[in-house]
This record gives sequence, C-alpha cells and structure tokens, in this order.
Amino acid sequence: MHDPIYRRLFAFPRMVADLLRAVGEPGWIDAVDFGALEDVSAQYVGDGGQQRRGDAVWRVRFRNRWLYLLLLLEFQSNVDPRMAPRNIEYTALLYRELGRRGELRPLGEWPPVLPLVLYNGSAPWTARREMRELIALVAPSLEPFQPTQRTLVLDEQHVKLDDLPVGNLVRALAGLEQSRTSADVVRVVSALRELLQAPGDAELGRAFVGWIRHNMARMAPAGTEIELGQTLEEATVTLAERWAEWPKQWHREGVAEGRREGLARDRELLCRQVAVRFGSAVGERTGALLAGVDDWDRLSEVGDLVVRADTGADFLHRLTATVRSA
Repeated sequence: MHDPIYRRLFAFPRMVADLLRAVGEPGWIDAVDFGALEDVSAQYVGDGGQQRRGDAVWRVRFRNRWLYLLLLLEFQSNVDPRMAPRNIEYTALLYRELGRRGELRPLGEWPPVLPLVLYNGSAPWTARREMRELIALVAPSLEPFQPTQRTLVLDEQHVKLDDLPVGNLVRALAGLEQSRTSADVVRVVSALRELLQAPGDAELGRAFVGWIRHNMARMAPAGTEIELGQTLEEATVTLAERWAEWPKQWHREGVAEGRREGLARDRELLCRQVAVRFGSAVGERTGALLAGVDDWDRLSEVGDLVVRADTGADFLHRLTATVRSA
C-alpha cells in the first residue's frame, strides 16, 4: 500500500523539488532551475517488446541551458541487494526511449541521470549503492570496462531530521516515518499545515492525509476505521482525539470478550506495533515471548518498552528480562 500513496505524493512538482533540495549538494543543486521541473513518462519497452516500468521520472533544467537532469525514483520498503543493476537497466531504457523520441543531444551532451531511492524500511539500508562494488575484482587494465553508477538512497527511517532543510516537505515526510507517539505525529502534521497554506496546496495536503491514514491504520486496534477528514487541520484534531481513545477501546473489548480473549488481542496488537517499529522478525519473536504472559499490567510494561527502546535488539533484551521476571 505504500507504493501508490508515495507515487501520489511525488506526482506533485513541489514534493520532487523539495526532495532535490533535501538530497542535493551545493556543487550542483544551486544550478537547478526548479521552475522548469517536468514529469516524464516512466514507461519503457525492451528489445523483446516487454514493458518495463520505473516508479517516477522527472526532468529539470540544469546549469542555465537546455540540459535535463533526469530523476529515477524507486520507492522501497525492503532492502534490495540488486537495486544498483536495476537502476542501470532503467537508465539504459530511459536513454533508449529519449533516443526513440528524438530528444537526445549529440554524443557527449546526453542528460545526466540521478538514480534516487526513497527507502522507508525499519532496518537501515545495507545494499551496495555502487554498481562496480557488486563485480568481482579484476586486473586494473580491465576496470575501465566495468559498468559503474552510484545510487543515492534517502533512508527515511534513519536519516537525521536536522540534516534535512527546515521548511522542507521531505523533512516532514521523514518525520512522519520516524514518529513513535501520537504527540510526534500531531507535531509533524501541525508543521505540514504551516507549509501547505496556499490555495494551490489543498490537493497535496489531501495526499498527505491519505498517507497518514494508511500509517495510522496499521497501529490502530483491529477493525478500527480511521476517519481523519480531508484536510490536515481535520486530521490534527482527529488524531489527538482518536489515539487517546484507543487504550480505552482495547480495555472495553477485553472485558466484553473475556479475560482470555482480551489478553490474546492485546498481545496481537503489541506484536503489530513492534513489527511496525522494529520489523517483522522482531514482531514474530515478540509473539513467541509473550505467548505465556497473561497479565495486563505486564503487557502494559511491554507497551512502554516499545516506545522507550532504541533498537529491535534493545527491545528484545528488555522484553526477555520483563518476561522472565514475570
């Protein structure tokens, strides 16, 4: 579900411009004309007639001439060890398509390509970013013949927010990805409201509301409908109210269904929350450790650990100690 929501967000030129401002370096970003930012078709056809699809491609005027910087965006929630060769393939197909359209300049003046991955997985990105690093070492005389291209990765869960520009929408997006409490979410959404106040920003604001709704649904009690309204202002109010009600809802459901069923539901919910923050493997391990816990106070302690622990390993260490003390 992340992919279509991310594609909707990055269908807006302002999001792509802020993404470039967030990852760009002074050596080249100052030469970008953001007023000439255009969406380009991401549909390619290979030699065998098969269709290949890149997630998004944009071009922007660069260094005050009609030379385009083409961006390949890949939205990833899992580490892909083959991302570097995938981006080389997309780049080759992109040049082929530009040639077919008659949009390539003479040799030596082809537009540069920036392969950019937006990664929102819970584990840090570990895949090699440089294509040449995937190839076995060869004699120095053979090195110039090996393919090379480096992929730029924005690891949203682990990037330091202070390293991203203030007032940047991608900084807000990463802040939402890193939110762990209702106060975190409300704070970021409030910042988004300040950034998206112009009349032309309403549609982008609704796209952010859809993204927030999807993420909140993963953390809410099972069967809970997330109605955040249509605007960021409505979402801010609703989030503050609904999140505070969820613990009460969990307790009511536990009483209605009986102690045994209620405990099972609480354990399941905790495992979902752990998986959202630390990954599915830690969530599965948590389920095994909590299988014999039948005390609501103890489960409440585990819920506190989800917020306080810094890493999955730290959480499992503390959880093991808590379960043993029970």
